[in-house]
Amino acid sequence: MKILVVDDDPAIRFLLLTVFGDKHEVSLLCDGHNAISVLSDPNHGFDFVILDWKMPRLSGEKVMEFLADWSNIRTKFALISGYQFEKDTMRYPNLVACLSKPFSVKELVALVERSCTKAAAQPVAAAHG
Repeated sequence: MKILVVDDDPAIRFLLLTVFGDKHEVSLLCDGHNAISVLSDPNHGFDFVILDWKMPRLSGEKVMEFLADWSNIRTKFALISGYQFEKDTMRYPNLVACLSKPFSVKELVALVERSCTKAAAQPVAAAHG
């Protein structure tokens, strides 16, 4: 499974690389601009993106808004944040969870595995309108 981690905190990036790196192909980015650049390529191949909600330059919130209208995205997303999420955050297509920092690594691993197993077993609706 290909996992993209986007977080401005190097400690979080390193933690998630350590957690997922043995079993999965993990790529690390430090901001939303790079995330949009990578995810804009239709052949990016990422199965799951772990995205920080609040980052300098371009936040995870803005990344999700940018991608929300794309009908061809099959990648699953989880948002992580040290800030409180808005009540309507789950409105984004393919968003499977919002986890507050500090989050349970065990819970995140289970979430990623479960989401990608479901995606492989059945087709995922392209976008919610």
